[in-house]
Amino acid sequence: MKKEKIIIGTLILTIATTSVRFVGMFFRIYLANTIGSEGIGLYQLVLSFYFLMITFATSGIRVAISKLMSEETALGNYSNAKKVLHQSICISIITGFAAGAVLYYFADYIGTNILNDDRTVLALMYLAPSLPIMAISNCYKGYFYALGKVTQPSIIQITEQFVRILLIIYLMDTFLPKGLEYACAAIAIGMTAEEIFALFLVWFFYIFDKKPHLAKIQKKADNMIFKILGISLPLSAASYMNSILRTVENTLIPARLLLYGLPSETAISLYGMIKGMVLPLLFFPSSILTSLSSLLIPAVAGENALANEKSVSRTLSQVIHFTAISGIWVVAVFVSFPDKIAMAVYRDHQVGLMIKLISYVCPFMYLNMVISSMLNALGEQISSFLVNIIESMLKISIIYVFVPVYGFNAYLFALFITTILNTILYLFRLLQVSSIVFDISNWIIKPITAAIIAGLLSKYSFLLFEQTSNHIIALISSIIILSLLYFMGLIISKSIKLHSLNLKKLYLTRGSRLLSQKYLNIFR
Repeated sequence: MKKEKIIIGTLILTIATTSVRFVGMFFRIYLANTIGSEGIGLYQLVLSFYFLMITFATSGIRVAISKLMSEETALGNYSNAKKVLHQSICISIITGFAAGAVLYYFADYIGTNILNDDRTVLALMYLAPSLPIMAISNCYKGYFYALGKVTQPSIIQITEQFVRILLIIYLMDTFLPKGLEYACAAIAIGMTAEEIFALFLVWFFYIFDKKPHLAKIQKKADNMIFKILGISLPLSAASYMNSILRTVENTLIPARLLLYGLPSETAISLYGMIKGMVLPLLFFPSSILTSLSSLLIPAVAGENALANEKSVSRTLSQVIHFTAISGIWVVAVFVSFPDKIAMAVYRDHQVGLMIKLISYVCPFMYLNMVISSMLNALGEQISSFLVNIIESMLKISIIYVFVPVYGFNAYLFALFITTILNTILYLFRLLQVSSIVFDISNWIIKPITAAIIAGLLSKYSFLLFEQTSNHIIALISSIIILSLLYFMGLIISKSIKLHSLNLKKLYLTRGSRLLSQKYLNIFR
C-alpha cells in the first residue's frame, strides 16, 4: 500500500471515526442521564461477555484477510487473494453461528452465575443474533481495508451508528419504565439491528465494487485455508484468552468491591463510571490512531512481503512518534481541565476526579493500541499474546487480592501498573524485530515539556475567558489555546520538523501525492 494511500485512508477513517465518536459521546451522555451510572454499569457487564463472544465469532479473520490479501495482491497473486475472502467467509459463518448459539442458549446461566446479575439475561439473548451477522460483515470490511478502500467502511461506520442510536432512543421510552433490565435489552436490540443494517450495506458495496485486480485470474488459486488459519488461530487463541481474562477482570471488579463493603448499587455505579463514562471520554481523541491501526496491518504487511525494511521502519517510527505526542497532548488537556470537562459532559464532579487520575495512563493506552497492530503486521502474534497474558494475569491478581482491602484505589493501581508494563514489553519486542530506534528526546521529553508549559498557560487563559464568556466557550477556547501552544512547542523544540515542507514545490508538482509524502515527513 503506497504511503499516500495510508495518509488519505487515515484521513477518511479519521473523519468517520471522529464523527462516530462525537455522536457516540452525545449518545453516552444521553444514556448516563437516562439510566444513570448503575444502568451504565449493568450495560458494561453485558458488553464484557458480549465482547468475549465477538472474539469467538470473528476469530481473527479480519486481520488474516487484511494481511493475506495485501500480501497476495502485492505479489500479483490475485486468484489467491480472492480465495482468501471466500474461504474466510465460510469460516466466519461457522464461528458466528456457534458463538450466537452459545450466547442465546446459555444466557440465563451466564447472567446469573458469571456476571452475577440476572438483569443481564434478557440483553444477552437479544444480542445473540448479531454475532453471525457481524462475523460475515467483518470479512467484507477486511476486504475493503486490505485493498486500501476505506470510503465504504467509513460510510457504514457512520450510518450504522445512527441506526443504533435512533432505534434505542425510540425504544427507551417503552422499555425503561419496566426497569434497568429492559433498558439494557433496548440497547441490545439497537445493537443487533445495527449489525443487520451493516451487513446489508457492506454486501451492497461489495457487489458494486470494481475489482480490477481480483478479476485478473492468471492461474488456479491455491488452497488458502491453512494460511488463513495460520494467522487467525494464533490471533484467535490470543484473543480468546485475552477476552476470557478481560471478562474475568470486569466481573471481578464489582464483586470484589462488594467484599470491600460497598453496597451493590454503588459497586455497579463505580464500575459503570470508569468503564462506561471515564475511559470512553479519554479514548475519544484517539480517532486518528484507531484509523492508523486499521490501516497499519495491510500497509506494513505489503511492504514486509516485498522485504522493504527501510520503508517499514520509517513508517513504524513515524506512527509511534505521532502516537506519543498525541497521548501526551491528551494528558495535558484532561489534567488541566478535569472537573470542567466532567461537568460539561456528565455534570458529575466524581467523574472529574477519575479523569484526572486515569488520564496519566493515556499515552501508554494509545501506544498499546498502535504497537499491537504493528506486531500483528510483522507476524508477531505470539508475542502480543504473551504480553497480554502477563498483563491480564497481573491485573486480575491485584484486583482479586487488594480490592477487598483497599477498595477502588487498588483497581486504579492495577490499571496503571499493568498498562505501563504492557507498553514496555510491547515496545521492547518491537525494537527487537524491527530497525526502528526509539528517540526518547523528540518522542517523550520535548513533548512533555511542551505539554506542561501549554497546560499552565491555558489554565490562566481559562480564568480570563471565564470572566467574559460562559463556561463551555471558555473551556473550548482554552483547549484550543493549549493545543496551539503545544504544537508551537513541538515545532520550536524541533520535536516535529516543518523545514521539509517546500510550499513552492507543493504547487509545482502533483499536489495531493506530495502533500501526503510531506505530511509524514513532519514526524521524521
